Amino acid sequence: MNKTKNETAIENTLIIVGNPNLLLIGLGIFTLLLSVTIAYFTFNINYFIHYSTENIFVWVFALSILLFAALSIYMILTVKKVILTHTGLKISYPLLFSSRNIRFDDVCNVYDQDYDIKGSHNFKKYDIYKGKKTIIELYDAKNIVITSLEITNYAILAQNLKNITKPYFKIRAHYYDNIVNTQRYGWFVFWVFFIYFLIAYIIYKKYS
Repeated sequence: MNKTKNETAIENTLIIVGNPNLLLIGLGIFTLLLSVTIAYFTFNINYFIHYSTENIFVWVFALSILLFAALSIYMILTVKKVILTHTGLKISYPLLFSSRNIRFDDVCNVYDQDYDIKGSHNFKKYDIYKGKKTIIELYDAKNIVITSLEITNYAILAQNLKNITKPYFKIRAHYYDNIVNTQRYGWFVFWVFFIYFLIAYIIYKKYS
């Protein structure tokens, strides 16, 4: 069936927007706040002034908390937003106020792989997260990796990214409209901060 002029015009202006995943941001904020709270209420400066081999575990614990805090800050600051159009790909980092525009001519290959995060307990491994990641290989620059954990609309974005190296690339979607995912995580944000303040209160009552 032939498309009307309006349908063709809409198709030519179609974009796919992958917004930062609020769940990931919430996890980063929660981990950062919890690390700072534990450090504030549990560390005694005397442990560090009068250092001895007997309290080496204090240093190990302190470094672990510092590592968690640093990873949380990195996770929050590097959240990305991905915008795919018919002419190029834009990757922006809203919290760093930076962005990068990628021309399709600079891309040599696009493929996806499994993206799994695993944990271990009692010498057994278990899945924390199972998803996908898309690798964009560039001719003269470092590869770009986009994961399903980082952004919304990952499935439709990954499906279209595989075709950007083909001639006459056009975005394919199931409906004619800008694909912008609206996340409704109000209750998630509420419970994140509720649990944080609950833990902070318990720690405060124990060590104050």
